[in-house]
Amino acid sequence: MRSTNLFIVRGHVGADAKSFDGGKVTKFSVATNRAWNDRQTGEKKEATDWVNLTILNDKVAKWALENIRKGDPIYAECRVADRSYQKDGQTVYVTDVIANVVDRLAPSQQAGDH
Repeated sequence: MRSTNLFIVRGHVGADAKSFDGGKVTKFSVATNRAWNDRQTGEKKEATDWVNLTILNDKVAKWALENIRKGDPIYAECRVADRSYQKDGQTVYVTDVIANVVDRLAPSQQAGDH
């Protein structure tokens, strides 16, 4: 059986992309919105979730750094990776969302449009 680790993010960039490790790594946050009806009151509720994306592919990282700006609607195909490291004698566990494909969407393709 073939397995898949695919996480798709479609939303708006929260801040300009930032470069790390001499331009080999780029990071930025993406706001995703969700809506639901409260089961008890029937009231419509909305919330924003933030996803921090990391790009490790040099070519994609460079493109994102040059082209991704705060507020841009984007689509990203990612994988989820867990890692840990030691800090002050404690093990810190981190879940990274690693983007392999990033596209800036046209205004007519903005997150939330169908």
